[in-house]
Amino acid sequence: RLNEAEASYRQAIVLKSDSGSVYNNLGNTLKDLGRLDEAKACYRQAIDKDAYLGEAYLSLSYILEQQGNFEGSRDFHIKGFELLSTITVSKANLETVIPKFVTKILQQKGIPTFFDNYVTKHLSEKSDSTNDICGIFEAGQLSVENRFILFSERVKTIPASMNSGRLFDGIPFAASQGIHSLIKWKEHSLYKTSFDLVLYWMIMQNVKPNIIIELGSGDGGSAIWIADMARALGLDTHVYSYDINKPKLIHERVTFIEYDLIQINEQSKPPYWESFLGKKILIEDAHVNLKNVLNLFDNILTKDDYLIVEDSDAKQEIIRDFAGEKEPKYKVDQFFLDFFGTNITCSRNSIFKVF
Repeated sequence: RLNEAEASYRQAIVLKSDSGSVYNNLGNTLKDLGRLDEAKACYRQAIDKDAYLGEAYLSLSYILEQQGNFEGSRDFHIKGFELLSTITVSKANLETVIPKFVTKILQQKGIPTFFDNYVTKHLSEKSDSTNDICGIFEAGQLSVENRFILFSERVKTIPASMNSGRLFDGIPFAASQGIHSLIKWKEHSLYKTSFDLVLYWMIMQNVKPNIIIELGSGDGGSAIWIADMARALGLDTHVYSYDINKPKLIHERVTFIEYDLIQINEQSKPPYWESFLGKKILIEDAHVNLKNVLNLFDNILTKDDYLIVEDSDAKQEIIRDFAGEKEPKYKVDQFFLDFFGTNITCSRNSIFKVF
């Protein structure tokens, strides 16, 4: 009953003309009625009456954004969060977090993600979460700004309090292969997390590989999914998938090869080695002979290729030694590693770009 609400607020203004909150509430009603210019005037009056009314700044920011005044919207949005966050408890530097967060929202044309809503609640002290949401946002932004770093530098950024090396103790990651069933593609089990499925298609979109080498086929579902995603992205990509047990599947863009990766060393190369030309993504998911595998494939991985070591929790020492020996050829890509939060991927600290 918005028209009645408007009348009541206008009567309240007559009775209490110095109240910023009443003007702010009237502005909200007018906004809901679609009368944006009148709402904007009310929000400005609310701020005139109470310069510390953070809600009015945010509301005015929304109107300005709707009307295409993005610079003005940004300034009021930042000011609103600065006022509302005075008692926000966070280890993050809110002086830098708030402008970055507001910029992100404006780049999304004012449409927030679910996580953005959590950040807003944390900044406005309307959150009942025990997690430092602003701190998580800050860490994500730093992963983008300092995207490519050496493995040795990367491990230093993981807080000691993060025992599993993953955000939220890795529980969202652990659940992301499915709780009651496995994720399947064309009735074949993928054995990949929902997070990694998204990351793979983003990496493929970024690299535009000519070939993808998969070490460890499983039942073949993963290779077929990768090939189908590459085709959906408009890429002419061929997948070579190796396993000691060759899957009984046929796909025009996948070559399954029966091969024991234990045999790999500097002198023993796997079949189809001569076909590994052009841009490449190497996915290690076999969990055997890792040191020799990495050293051999290092010979064909060139600038802008990607190396991804899956299920790498128990492989960190070998990865550390390899990456350290080859510095600065391999740098971890924190954009992908932390896209869903610190190491929310099966490839913990092990999505590498080749330089």
